[in-house]
Amino acid sequence: MTTEGKVSPLPRTGVLDEVAAERARQDRLWGEQNHDPQDYFAILSEEIGEVAKEVVEWRFNFEKKKREDRLILMRHELVQAAAVAVAMVEAIDRRKQ
Repeated sequence: MTTEGKVSPLPRTGVLDEVAAERARQDRLWGEQNHDPQDYFAILSEEIGEVAKEVVEWRFNFEKKKREDRLILMRHELVQAAAVAVAMVEAIDRRKQ
């Protein structure tokens, strides 16, 4: 994963592509959103809460198969949370224009 102390961009690129795809999905569902920062933070916090739920379920579920399923769900929720964070940045940038 590293070469001469540098992190390979390839895995990151794939994750960022997933976040971009989730952003596109969100735009298809709700159109351009321009919430105030406190409203966006509430939305982002709700998404982080979903991540936290999966972390707790993963931590206290001792059946290996179900733990792997929880990691998949956790990852999905993290991508959604990252996409909401990007949407919040986009809304802030639009306010500057």
